[in-house]
Amino acid sequence: MSTGRSLATISCGRCQSKKIRCNRVTPRCDRCEATGAECAYLPRRPRTKKQRTKFSEKGVLLEVLERLRCLEEHCGLDTFAGNQDNELDSMSISSVESENTQNATLPEAPTTIVPPGIRDIISRIKDEGSQSMLLSSVFCHLQQIQWCFLENESCFRAITSAMSEMKFMQDTQPTEASEEPSIPKDLAQQLIDYYYSFCHFEGFKMPLEKSFLTSIPDLLEISHVQLDCTSQIIYYTILFQGIVTKPEALPRRGNLIHVLYQKCASLGEDWLKNIKDTPADFYAALTLVSLFLECCNVDLSWKALAQACGISKALGFFSVDETPSEGDNEHSTEPESLPHQAEVERNRKRFQFWHILRTDCLFRMCYGKPTLIPAGSWKVNFPDPTINGVNDESSRFMQIHFIASMRLTLIVMKYLDWVDGGKDPDPVSHDATINSFIDEVQLILSDWDAEGLLQMATNHVDVWFCVDVLFSTYKMLIVLYQSKKCNQGHTLPPQAVEISRKSVKIFQSLLASSAHAFWGISLFLFHQFVPFFILCLDIIGNPDHANLEEDLVSIGWISDYAEMVIKERVELKPIMVIINSMSMACQQTKTIRLVRAA
Repeated sequence: MSTGRSLATISCGRCQSKKIRCNRVTPRCDRCEATGAECAYLPRRPRTKKQRTKFSEKGVLLEVLERLRCLEEHCGLDTFAGNQDNELDSMSISSVESENTQNATLPEAPTTIVPPGIRDIISRIKDEGSQSMLLSSVFCHLQQIQWCFLENESCFRAITSAMSEMKFMQDTQPTEASEEPSIPKDLAQQLIDYYYSFCHFEGFKMPLEKSFLTSIPDLLEISHVQLDCTSQIIYYTILFQGIVTKPEALPRRGNLIHVLYQKCASLGEDWLKNIKDTPADFYAALTLVSLFLECCNVDLSWKALAQACGISKALGFFSVDETPSEGDNEHSTEPESLPHQAEVERNRKRFQFWHILRTDCLFRMCYGKPTLIPAGSWKVNFPDPTINGVNDESSRFMQIHFIASMRLTLIVMKYLDWVDGGKDPDPVSHDATINSFIDEVQLILSDWDAEGLLQMATNHVDVWFCVDVLFSTYKMLIVLYQSKKCNQGHTLPPQAVEISRKSVKIFQSLLASSAHAFWGISLFLFHQFVPFFILCLDIIGNPDHANLEEDLVSIGWISDYAEMVIKERVELKPIMVIINSMSMACQQTKTIRLVRAA
């Protein structure tokens, strides 16, 4: 125990290097003492004056600090910081210098907000990487719903049991070096062909020729050929896009995803040293966002997004629609007089900007990250979603997805800004504002009829466009209903429970309709973890549950699906344990009720 020992003024060198919390006890902090590691308190280095950059302006930092203060005040919860400890923690995008790109200093991210009890039981896990993954990739999704429901004894016991199982698993399972599967050339060719057939859109024009991409496997085998990191990252992320969207059966899919993650991880440092303000580097950064999210590394995904923001701003994405007087001595021509190809390029920049704006908004909403695109830093109109003015039937679902998802993004941005600015203390005014947000989201569902469009989709990618809009609106509605002060009692809002039930059922029917459909763990966590958790809480905490058998079937199916997706990926086992434990707690609730009724 550390009681009675003096405290140092700074964290020890080991805790600083691992970016973990240090209790600063001398002569050895508790973490070093527990692991038997050397504990040294180095003198504080004198601070050097940092160069002012586009992301480190005082106003942005003050905005981040104020957001954190407001969020902590609103939730009334303690904070717990966790950082994923893996081979790419040194991938510090903010410290990279390149020939053209200005250094982008990341805003300080608020620490993940969790209740003290959850924080304590998660801290029992020895592996800091598992701690961080659960905080940043699992429990973060519950920030926007009422944490008080986690105080339910049965729910809390289920999470405690899951932590104990993980601790036992880490203590007893030997670490074996598994054989790393390779990606055969013929499979790589199939995945590239699939990408160009179904995933390549006019709005995101591939910066590399298809013929060059298909030659990369051969080039990598030639020892005297030095292939640049940007091309390799694009190649690997295109294979990743093909793996997660291709509906046909693919043996060892999870292992292949992990291999591609490791490939990009090993290229990260060299890529950052040579990065430039080019469309190819922008594309590489943007595709890394989804790859890192699928591997549950939220921090690296956010850093990749920050790099994409920096490059896109340098390429003019943030100022597409500035008037000549607003530009930096740059002659600007009115769109009417622009040649067709120039206007297509402007449309493409608009499309890509709104995509990264939506991604930035999702990181704020789901992962508690500060915005990388502050208000007032951009002037970009909505694009023509066809990009080139040709209304191609094959891009119809993509166009619908863009318009509907951007409408939802604007609503989410308004909601988050309202939360950050301090909610109305008057319950009536507060709920009236929430109701206005609910009406706007409901209008998207009625205008676009995503469920009806889903029945018309003919391929896996178009289905994804439909369900992304549908599940995103469902999740936002759940958050909004949970936010109403009239619903902040000890029972879940019936609207939130019903929407959760509907979301899970649609997800279940989608995967049941295709024997080999694959959606990945990141999309599952993003779209279905909140509905799953809401149903579990309703079963455990609602003694008058009217749909017990129906919801238990859905909960069991979600648990089986998560296990199927994660089974080949050992690093994601903690997520599976949490889901299985909640499912078991629901089954135990049914047993207890049957015993009481007997």
